[in-house]
Amino acid sequence: MKPEPSIPGFRPELVLFDAGGTLVLIHPDRFNRFLADWDRPAVQPDRLVEAHFRAMSDYAGRLRGGAASEFRWWVNRFFELAGVSLTNEMADAFGGGTNMWHHPIPGAQETVRSLIAGGYRVAVVSNSDGTVAEALERAGFGGLFELVIDSTAVGISKPDPGIFDLALGELAVSPDRAWYVGDSYYHDVGGARAAGLAAAVLIDPLELAPPGQLSVQNIAELTGLLP
Repeated sequence: MKPEPSIPGFRPELVLFDAGGTLVLIHPDRFNRFLADWDRPAVQPDRLVEAHFRAMSDYAGRLRGGAASEFRWWVNRFFELAGVSLTNEMADAFGGGTNMWHHPIPGAQETVRSLIAGGYRVAVVSNSDGTVAEALERAGFGGLFELVIDSTAVGISKPDPGIFDLALGELAVSPDRAWYVGDSYYHDVGGARAAGLAAAVLIDPLELAPPGQLSVQNIAELTGLLP
């Protein structure tokens, strides 16, 4: 039996979000157009969602075991779990899925808007390739966040706590007044903890989180956790 996670009893001022896997996913139509260019059959959207979260969990476990950070490993695992045969040339062309991460996760926009209406401040801290602000705009999140920090733009990537420090400093919020929400136990939870944030919530639809980790299956459940 998993131990119950600890939930801070006070109301945070700020809720920081990851982007990919938390607010948006790879757009299935855009992904399947990419596959068609390589004579690969289309993949059903539900399978892409499962492949994302299983690959992220596997990648986090690999990194926690001491492996070097290598996003290409996640790409290979994601395609494998999606049932797609991947060549090196195809993986090079895919990269990190640039211009694909703009499919809004169901309930994400509504959750963010609900938090804003409830008086919470919201912002984004993402490991991305310089396109996260544009992707969020395309997905319908334009104008919702006070700040969007992209790791490529600032030169610091999660789990380095420095990227959180940048966001907190710009927003003038102390770490103990902020929560973070993300889909990677290694990058998101690990980075938020290292930065001293009050809580780190894992988006975990497949219930793959380590024992005791504060998590939700759907981002819409987040409002039920916040004081």
